[in-house]
Amino acid sequence: MRFQTKLMLVFVLLLLTVVGLMAFFSYQNAKTLLGRVEGDLQEIVNTVHFSTRKLSTEKGPDREFLEQFIEEAKAKKGVKEVSIVSNRHEVIASSNPKRIGRQEQGLSGKEIVVQEQFGVQDSSKEPGSHRLRYEVRMPLIRDDRVIGLVQTSISLTDFRRLLREAYLKNIAIAITALVVACSASFFILHRLNKPIRILSAAAERVAFGDLTIQIKGLGRDEMGRLAFSFNGMILKLAEQKVLEDRLRHMERQAILIELASSLAHEIRNPLNLINLTADHLGDQFRPEDSQRRNDYVELVSSLKSEVKHLNHVVGDFIALGRPHKLTKERFRLEELIDQVEVMVKQQLATKGVRFHCDCPPDLRLNADQEQMRLVLLNLLLNSIQAVGPRGAIAITADMDARKNVVLRISDNGKGVEPANLELIFEPYFTKRDGGTGLGLALVRRILDEHGGRIHARNNPEGGLTMELNLPAEA
Repeated sequence: MRFQTKLMLVFVLLLLTVVGLMAFFSYQNAKTLLGRVEGDLQEIVNTVHFSTRKLSTEKGPDREFLEQFIEEAKAKKGVKEVSIVSNRHEVIASSNPKRIGRQEQGLSGKEIVVQEQFGVQDSSKEPGSHRLRYEVRMPLIRDDRVIGLVQTSISLTDFRRLLREAYLKNIAIAITALVVACSASFFILHRLNKPIRILSAAAERVAFGDLTIQIKGLGRDEMGRLAFSFNGMILKLAEQKVLEDRLRHMERQAILIELASSLAHEIRNPLNLINLTADHLGDQFRPEDSQRRNDYVELVSSLKSEVKHLNHVVGDFIALGRPHKLTKERFRLEELIDQVEVMVKQQLATKGVRFHCDCPPDLRLNADQEQMRLVLLNLLLNSIQAVGPRGAIAITADMDARKNVVLRISDNGKGVEPANLELIFEPYFTKRDGGTGLGLALVRRILDEHGGRIHARNNPEGGLTMELNLPAEA
C-alpha cells in the first residue's frame, strides 16, 4: 500500500471516529433529556387528568371528600401543594391549611394555565437534581360552566439547566474527541514516520563514513523500496571506497617505484664510493701512533657503519617500490620461525628478551619463503626494539575456520597510540628515533601480494600484537 494512501486512510478513519463519537454522545444526551421531559409532561398530564376527573363528576362534594381528594393529589409524584378554589375565588380546601379561606385569582376561561413560580425554592429536591416549581391552574367544568378550579404546585426538572448541561456536555465531548483524535494521529503518524527516522539515522551514519549499515524490515511499500535502494547505494559506495583505497595504494606504489628507480643509482653509487674510500683510508693512511691509530680506526669504522646503514635504508626503499615476482612453495611455518629466531638471537640475548613460539609442527604455508622471512624478520626486530630489558615476545600460529593461517606476534612493550594503529603501515610514518618508516610498509606490501592482511592492536595488559592472516593455499 502506498504511503500517501496510508495517510489518507488514517485521516479518514480519525474523522469517522470523531464524528461517530460526537453523534453517539449527542444522541445519548438528547435521549436522556427527552426522557426527563416526557416524564415531567406525564406528571402534568396525570395531575390534570386526576384533578378534573373526580371533581367534575361530583355534584356536591363535601368536606370529607375534598380532604380525601387533596390527600390523594398530594401523594402524586412531583405534586407539592394542591388547593381547590370555588367559583367565588375562595380557597375552600388546600394541602396548606394557611391558604384555606384566602381569596385567589380565578380563571377567565376554560383554559389550563401553567406558570413558573419564581423565587419558590424546592425544599425537598434530591441532591444533584435541579428542579423548578410550576403552578398549574385547571378549571372545573360541569354542564359547560366553570364551577371552580384546582390549583396545583408541581416540582419539575429545570429544562433550561438541562439544555445548558447538554450544551456543555457536547462541548466536552467535542474537546475529548479532538484530544483523542490528536493523540491517535500523533501515535499513528509516529508509527508511519518510523521508517523515515530509520532512513534519516542511517543517512547520518553514512555521512560520517559508516558504509556497513543495512536497513531491514520496512515492508514492501514505498519506504521498503526506498530502503532497498538505500542498501544498494551503500553497497555501491562501499565497493567504490574499496576501489578508491586500492587506487590510492597503487598510486603510492607507482610513486615509490618511480622514486626508487630514479634515486637508486644516484644514492648507491656515491655510497659505494664512500665505502671503498673508507676502506682505502683505513688501510693506507693508518697513523703509526697507537693512540691516534685507535681513534682513526674507530672513526673509519663509524663511517663504514653509517654507510652500511644508508645502504640498508636504500635497500628497503628499493624493495618497497620494486614489483616482486613471487616464487611460491610449500614449507613448514615452524621451520621458518626457527630460522628467523637464529637471525635475531644476538639481539634477543643483548636485551635479555624472552622468546616463545607456539606453532603446530604440521602447519604449512604456500608462499614465497624469502619474502615471508623478510616479513617475520621486520616484525621481530620491531618487537625487540619496542620492549625493554628482560621483555617478552611470543609467536603463536593456528588455522581459523576458513582454513586461513593466523600468525600473531605479541610483545609487552609500550604499544602504539590508538590513533596511529593504522598509520604505522604507511610509508615514512615512524615514531622511533632513527626509524625510516619503511619496514611495516614493506611487510604490508608483501602480504597484499600474497592475498593476506595484517592488523595491529594494543594488548589489554600492555604491549602490541601484530596479527597476520594468510591463505593456506595462497
